[in-house]
Amino acid sequence: MKKYINYAILIFAAITISYSCTPPLEGVQFKFPDAVTGSSIIVQYSQANDNVGEVPSTMNVRIGGKDSSKVVDSFNKKVYKPKNGIMILALKPGTVASAASPIKFSIITESEGYLKEITPIEITSNDEQKVIIKVTKIATPPEGTTVIQKAEDADNTGKTTKAIQITTPALAGSSHNATLSINAGITIKDAVGSPVAGKLNVVLVQVDPKKSSVIVNKQQAGMKVVDKNDNAIPNFSINPISAVSAEISNESSQKVKTFSAPIEIKFQFGVGTKNSAGQDIKEGDVLSFASYDEDAKTLKYEGTSTVKKNGNVLEFVASVNHLTEFYCGDLLSECSNLKLNVLSDPLYVGETIHTTVVDNSGRVLFNESHGLGTTLNCKLFVQGQIGGNAPTSSNITVTTKSITGKTLFTKTLNISCANVNAVTNVDVALISPINYVKITINPKCDNGFAFKIGDVQAAADLKDGKGYTSIGVLKATADNKLVAQSTLLNRGEKYNFMFNLGGIWYYQNDLWIDNSAELNSNFSLPSFLCK
Repeated sequence: MKKYINYAILIFAAITISYSCTPPLEGVQFKFPDAVTGSSIIVQYSQANDNVGEVPSTMNVRIGGKDSSKVVDSFNKKVYKPKNGIMILALKPGTVASAASPIKFSIITESEGYLKEITPIEITSNDEQKVIIKVTKIATPPEGTTVIQKAEDADNTGKTTKAIQITTPALAGSSHNATLSINAGITIKDAVGSPVAGKLNVVLVQVDPKKSSVIVNKQQAGMKVVDKNDNAIPNFSINPISAVSAEISNESSQKVKTFSAPIEIKFQFGVGTKNSAGQDIKEGDVLSFASYDEDAKTLKYEGTSTVKKNGNVLEFVASVNHLTEFYCGDLLSECSNLKLNVLSDPLYVGETIHTTVVDNSGRVLFNESHGLGTTLNCKLFVQGQIGGNAPTSSNITVTTKSITGKTLFTKTLNISCANVNAVTNVDVALISPINYVKITINPKCDNGFAFKIGDVQAAADLKDGKGYTSIGVLKATADNKLVAQSTLLNRGEKYNFMFNLGGIWYYQNDLWIDNSAELNSNFSLPSFLCK
């Protein structure tokens, strides 16, 4: 979530920013004193909401963090003033950055009416760096986001001087909001365990869960997955119903990470809100709670809580002892891997088919169009708690349909969840539809000569009261036969046919289509069609 609201750092391959109101300085080199040349850090500010105009003309910028003393402006001074949204920093002369010895600091940006931004930076080389910092105007946050900011206090030991409560406005078009509650007398600490004292800036941001900064229903590269006691657990996934980011910092830009006693996060959402299976969430339902620490790239399963009804809204309340991004929703434990081997079938050469995998609650686990002879891979998840309460197996249904919507394959399987590394192989053997017919016509000439006409139009009486209907063109083969494929006819039935031979329609009545899905017809032709 922070990459949408609190900060965004993007490394670009080429300079596409300008130092003033002039066009981008393509191909232009910045000139610095010799002492700092080669270590420039170009910072560009932009609005988190692209529709609210330019960045503020006045911003108070400070450099913090363990290596803040190694950061200067482009003139080897400690003056940090953005001009037209651009600020140029440098590493102090003689400072060498590397992957083994990175330079770490934070850019702290404040402006009236905007969220305070604390942007962590890590420099691993003395090459030129490009950084974008997005600033959020509280009155006009990005679409799908609500923000509230409040001033509070902690004494010199880091204890809250009074109870803190802050609630986001409702998301546009919904009744979703969130409340952070902290009792008085709770000690608050930063990531290294130091008390956070003084004037506090409390920020609560609620985001449409589909726009949250971590794709929580897919595992991210380098992500750690732990339980609430920080013990490693098998991967899980959460389909979020609500998502919120909470952040507290003081005037020294210390960020609060932990609390000496539990605090409360309350999610509220309207009656009629759906779970991931498309069912209405109701009072008494048990939902799961998870958090994501963007700095540590850790997804944590926090447990479950029961939904309660409060008037016209539903409430989900969870207790935590740290601040980060939080999600409530359906928890899906990883169960197994599924390998679908879609067998090639000559009846469907060139066709696109569609395979869907659903669990027994109707949740779609896999939904993809593909060709024949394809091997498809997907992970299976089951709804339930992490640990001993996780289901030991899961029922799934695999269905493959043709482009016309006809079911070609369906099978229900019980998948063992005992080993998340297990792979279940399913051979998808397509079934020929009842209305697939191969027509073979073998014209005969009385004089012993061969049939000399090319492709032939054909029509059949489908017995629907509409007379004869075209069933397409019969293609001439090298051995003087006429063949076609049709999905308009049914096996096990008789039809009357018409074949356009040289401009003359020839009739064949009561031709039987047997269960092998083939129609074979032999008939004699007049001499002018023979050679």
